[in-house]
Order: sequence, then C-alpha cells, then structure tokens
Amino acid sequence: MADSSSLVRSSLDSVDNRFSDTTVIDVDVHVTYTEELQHEVAKTMPKPWANYVDPEVTTNASHRRPASGIPKMVGGVKEFEIADASKPEIIHQHLCEGLGIDHPLLNVLDRSDQVWKTDRAIAETRGVNQMLLDRFLDEYDEFLGAASISLRDPARMAEMIDDLGNEDQIVAGMIYSGTEHQMPPGDPKYDIMYEAMAENGIHPLFHTGAFLNSAPWLKKFETAFSWHSLAPAWSVQQAVVSLIAQGTPEKFPELNFIMVEGGLGWIPYLMGRLNREHAQWLPEVSILEKSPEEYIRDQFYFSTQPLEEFNDPNDMKRVLEIIGADSLLFATDYPHYDFDDPSTLDRFLGEFSTEEREKILHGNASEIFDLDV
Repeated sequence: MADSSSLVRSSLDSVDNRFSDTTVIDVDVHVTYTEELQHEVAKTMPKPWANYVDPEVTTNASHRRPASGIPKMVGGVKEFEIADASKPEIIHQHLCEGLGIDHPLLNVLDRSDQVWKTDRAIAETRGVNQMLLDRFLDEYDEFLGAASISLRDPARMAEMIDDLGNEDQIVAGMIYSGTEHQMPPGDPKYDIMYEAMAENGIHPLFHTGAFLNSAPWLKKFETAFSWHSLAPAWSVQQAVVSLIAQGTPEKFPELNFIMVEGGLGWIPYLMGRLNREHAQWLPEVSILEKSPEEYIRDQFYFSTQPLEEFNDPNDMKRVLEIIGADSLLFATDYPHYDFDDPSTLDRFLGEFSTEEREKILHGNASEIFDLDV
C-alpha cells in the first residue's frame, strides 16, 4: 500500500476538480496554527497570558506549542501536516480550485482545553476566533467557520457564542473533545453554552482531541499503530455517550451534534449497546423520551473521515447501510497526514445512490447549517 503522505501530496498537487459535478461541503478543514498566527492571537490577549502564547516573547519550552507530528513517546515518525494551511489562498487553491470543494468548514486546533489556566484558555479562544474571522473567513465568502469552543468556563463561553451569533460564516462551534481539562460534554454545567448555541444557530462539532493526557493508558502502548487505532474513535464515543446519558439532545432539540474524525465502524455497535443499557438503567436516564438510537439517528452526524479499510469492501457497505446516508457528512481532514484523498472518497461514495451521494456531499450539511447552496 502506498504511503498516505505521498497519496495526499499527489492529490493536492493535481488540479483535477474531481467533484466539479456537484456542490461539496467539507466539514473538517484545519488551519495550520503557525507561530505567525500565534503571534497575531497573542496581540489580542491581556498579559500575562499573551506571553504564554506569543512565540516572539516565550522562551520557556513548556509554554510553546508542541512540535507537530505524532508523539515520539509512542513511536511516531510521521509529519502531522503535509501542507501549510496557514494562509487562506493556499486552502482555496488546494481544496476549492484543486478538488472542487465549494465550502470548506475551517477550524483551528488550538490549546484552550489543554492548558492549566482558565483565564488563558478563554483569552486564547477569543483571539483564535477573531483570527479565524479576520484572516480567513473575510477573505473568501465561500469559506465557513467552526469557532473554537472551550469547556473551561461555560458562562463566559456562552457570552462569546452570543458575540459570534451575528457572524453568518460561523455555523459551528468546535469542541476539541476528550482533552485533559474538560468534564464530559454532556455535563449539565455546559447547558448554558448549548442554550447559547441553539439561540444563535451554531451547532456543536466534536473533533477528536488531544486524548493522551485524559486517557493516560494510551501512553502505555509502544507504537503509534496501537494507540492511534483506538484513540480517535474513543474521543468522540465518550462525547456521544455523555450527551445522551445527560439528555442534552432532549433538552436542546434544535441542535445537531456533529462528530468529526472518529471513524464510522463503531457507530452500529454503540447504538445497539446504548439501547441495551437504556433498557437496563432507566432510572438513571429518565430524561430520555426516546431510545438512544433514535436520538443518534435524529440529531447526530458523523464525518466520512477517517474511513475504515476492511479486506472485504462489502463489510463497509453493510456498516454504511446501518448508519444510513442521512447521518453522514463529507470530510477530508485537510491538511493532515491521514487526509482521505479524493480517490478513496470516490470509492466510498460509490456505495450510495445518486440522491444519497448528494446528501453526503452537501445536502445534510446544508440542512444542518441552514445554507442556501
């Protein structure tokens, strides 16, 4: 099998407009949070927190953003990002012009829930969101934004969401799920934040997170092969379970809960498992008016990336039949090393009818985000 990095570079270097026959919304596109952008964010932050972020000031390595790449302590050797997505024109060239993606949904994997101090987390989150608006969304009308959401201070985050409510291109709020300084996202203390999202038409997007510290047993694995086989799915699974266990979708029926970069193969299992546990522990989940599976089918969406690769392609087809096209959103994970290149996605979409393909490529996202595309 060819190395994934070479496949990605090949895809990005060839301008073939593979999806020119239809509208495409890509729900997982990462802005590279470079030192230049960190410096810009730091300028919006009060001291002393700005000094912890600004690479022109910080000299203490413990305050600096970790070097990109899979952590060496678990045997990683790959480059994390295979393109510099720190400028809007690069993203537009590679995705919009090159692959025929009409609306990339941009996010920034910042550190708001990975640092110790809550005030710093909130200040950096605010600065990152302003940078996303000023440097990226203002440059191209077709760009969409997933604002960074910190779970550190729900009340202040709710105020920030209210401030973002007037920004038409902000359609989602990205929670870097499963990081160290978070409670599970269904915790009732976050209801004030979800209420603000519902009022402003901003839907929560749970991206697989920096899970090594919050799940320290992953560090015990000796290879990246081992921990990275488990960690991405775990990170969003815990979000699904927590949200349903606390009745968040019941409390906020206007919200759609988007799970990104966690894979797909585990979804049928979890729906069935939650149904069984629901029947056995009814007093604990009395807030639920429907079965867990119904909430998942009605209000939860899952990105197509990363796709599992079975020896028999028919196995994946059976998984997809259970999940259904109505629950899937197209994603590439650009510009990361495990980006799903267009040929892979074409094979995946070949399992669906033309109508279902349209739903996955843009129809479901258009409905969720109330887009006129």
